[in-house]
Amino acid sequence: MASGAKFGRRYVRRILDDELDELIPHLPAVLLDGPKGVGKTETALQRCRTVRRLDVDLDRAVVEADPMVIADDPAPVLLDEWHRVPSVWNTVRRLVDQNPSGGRFILTGSPPTAGSHSGAGRITTVRMRPLTLTERGVAVPSVSLRDLAG
Repeated sequence: MASGAKFGRRYVRRILDDELDELIPHLPAVLLDGPKGVGKTETALQRCRTVRRLDVDLDRAVVEADPMVIADDPAPVLLDEWHRVPSVWNTVRRLVDQNPSGGRFILTGSPPTAGSHSGAGRITTVRMRPLTLTERGVAVPSVSLRDLAG
């Protein structure tokens, strides 16, 4: 997993990163869900070999013309702003049905409305939230929730 500087910024490791590092190798497709600006794309970029930015005209045109093009991309494949090409959701579902091995796809985006898309066990949703005080370096936890859960 890559980390470090991208465009002059250093990636801030999130509490969620440990969970993703455990889940992604075992799940064929993960949807990073959350409000705009919480770091979904940056978090996914740390784990992907192929990036399809569907908010970029050229990437979107390629995937719109043939959504199955993602089948040949080296995994994990990031489908950033997946909702810009809604047909890609069903393509991922079909590809997962054909090959359910882990670590294949990470989808990110902030669709304007709650979607009625069903991954039906094929696409696991992981909710991202804004940086915690600890992640911002504002507070040091004296007791972590992880320790309490135990």
